[in-house]
Amino acid sequence: MNTRVKIEVKSEIIQTFVDELNSGKYFLPSFQRQYVWDEDDIKDLIDSMIRNYPIGTIILWKPSSALTSEIEPFSKPLVDVKRNNHREIYYVIDGQQRLTSLLLLLNNWEIERDGEKIIRGPISYNPSNKKFYKSTKRGIDLSKLIKAFYHYDNNAISDLKNETTEENFIEMKAMITEFLNKYPIPICIMETRQEDEKTFSDMAEIFIRINKYGIRIGNLELMLSFLAGTIKGDLKERINGTYEDLHKKFEIDLQPVIRFVFSNFNLKQTQISKVEQFKRNIEEVSKYDLNESAKIFNKCNKAMNLAIELLGKELGLHNSRLLPSQTTLIPIAKYFYMKGINSLDELEKDDTNGIVNWFILTSFNGYYSSQTDTKLDRDLEIIGNSYFPYAELIKNMQDRKARLKITLEDIKKGLELNVLRLQGRAHLFMLYILLVKNCADNWNGVLLGQGDFADLAKHHIFPKDYLERELELEETDVKEASINNLANITFIHRDINSEIEDTPPEKYMNDYVISAKKHFIPTDNNLWLIDQYDTFLQYRITQIHTIGRKFFKDIFE
Repeated sequence: MNTRVKIEVKSEIIQTFVDELNSGKYFLPSFQRQYVWDEDDIKDLIDSMIRNYPIGTIILWKPSSALTSEIEPFSKPLVDVKRNNHREIYYVIDGQQRLTSLLLLLNNWEIERDGEKIIRGPISYNPSNKKFYKSTKRGIDLSKLIKAFYHYDNNAISDLKNETTEENFIEMKAMITEFLNKYPIPICIMETRQEDEKTFSDMAEIFIRINKYGIRIGNLELMLSFLAGTIKGDLKERINGTYEDLHKKFEIDLQPVIRFVFSNFNLKQTQISKVEQFKRNIEEVSKYDLNESAKIFNKCNKAMNLAIELLGKELGLHNSRLLPSQTTLIPIAKYFYMKGINSLDELEKDDTNGIVNWFILTSFNGYYSSQTDTKLDRDLEIIGNSYFPYAELIKNMQDRKARLKITLEDIKKGLELNVLRLQGRAHLFMLYILLVKNCADNWNGVLLGQGDFADLAKHHIFPKDYLERELELEETDVKEASINNLANITFIHRDINSEIEDTPPEKYMNDYVISAKKHFIPTDNNLWLIDQYDTFLQYRITQIHTIGRKFFKDIFE
C-alpha cells in the first residue's frame, strides 16, 4: 500500500467542475507546456463530449502545502481570478489542454492566464445537420448557446429565438443542458503529505500507468517542480527574471533554463536528479558573490537569446511549440556562452551550418529523450572550442548508437503516425522547417517564417471531416494515421483553414495552387481526387524527403 501518495478517483459534471476551475485554486506546474490546441482540437473535444465519448482522465496533484511560493514558485494559474483565499491548491498534471478548451468555450473564446490572453476562433453548431464547424458562417456560435443556456443571458436567448425555429431552439437548449449537467469528467487526485524523491518517483509511476497512451511525465519533471521551491532570495529572482524574459519571447519551459543556468555554475546535469544533493548545490550557488552571480546570469540570458534568435533566423522557429524537445537549445546556448558571442554576425558560416544540422538531427531523432542527464553532460563537456564541435557531438551520438542520417524511410514513418499527437511532433517539426526553407507562405501572402505562429493552423489538405466520410476504415488508430499523417498536413493561415472547412481539394485547391506548390502539393489536379489519395500521399512524402536532401544534404541521405 502506498502511504506517500493518496489516490482519489471521482467524476464531476462540467458545470460544477468549471465553477471549481474558476475558483483560483488550480495551477499549472512549470513542466507543463503552454496551451497549444487549435480550433480543430477544440471542435473535436466538444463533439466527443456531446456524443458522450470518453476524453481521458484529468490528473491533479494536491500537495501538502497550499503555498505555491513554497511548492512551485514558477507555476501559473490555470485561469486568472480576482482573488484566491483558498487554503488548498491543485496542480494540473495532465489535462490542461482539455480544461483550457472548456474554459474558452464557457468564456466567449477568451481567457487570461498570468496576465496573458488566450484566444481561439469560435466553434459553431449547425442544428440542421447537427455538426460542428470552425467558423460562424455555417452555424451558430457555441458561445451564444452558452450565454443563453448557461449564463441565462436574455439578449442571447432572444436572438436565438429570432434566428432559429422553435424545434431547433428546444433541441439546442437540451443539448447544452445535457452537456453541462450530465457529462461526467473523470478526475484522479494524487494527494501527498510530504514531497521528497521517493514521493515523486511514486507519482511519476502512477501517472504513467493512468495515462498509458498520453504524454509521459517523468520523475525528474515532477521533482523539478518541487525543487524549484528550494530556490530562494536573489537566486530565485534572477532565475525567474531569466525565465520570464525567455518565456515571453519563445514560450520556453523552466526546465531548460534551470539546466542551462546551473551548468554555468559548474553543476552537472546528474546533480539535479537527487533531492538532497540538489538542495546542497543550491545552497552553494547561493553563496556566490552577487556581482559574479549577476555576470553569469547576464551571460546566460544573452546566450539563450542568441540561440533563440538563431533558430528564428535560420529555420523560422520563433516559438517553442514545434520543438520535439527544448533540451536541444542547451548545447547551442552553451556554445555561445563559452565563446562569449554577442551577435550572430560573429559566427562563421561553417559554425552556423554545424549548429543547424546538429539541432535538426538531434531534435528529429529524439536524442535527449532517454539518458538525458548523461548525454547532455557529455555534450556540454566538449563545448567551448573556437568552433562549434559538430564532429565531436556527432561522435557522441555515434557512440550512443543514435541515427546519424535522416532517410526516406524515416520520413515515410510519418505516414503511419498521427503527427498532431505527441508521437508525431518530430515529423511535424521537420515539415515546418522544410516549408520555411522552401519559402512557403501561409496561403495569404506571408512567408511562414516571417508571420505570427499564432496565426497558423495545421491544415488537412484532404480535410478531416471529408476523409472521415469517405474513408472506409474501422480501426481508430489506422483511421487517425490515415487522416492526420505527415503527407496530409501543412501550415496555412487559420482564417483560410476555417474557410476551407470540409471542402474537397478538387474544389478549393485551384484558388491556392501557386502557394500550394511551395507546400510540396502536386499541381496535377487528378491527384486531388479522393480515389487518388494514396498516390497523393506517396507523392508528397517523397517531395518532403527530396526538399530535405536539397537544404540539408549533410544529414539527409
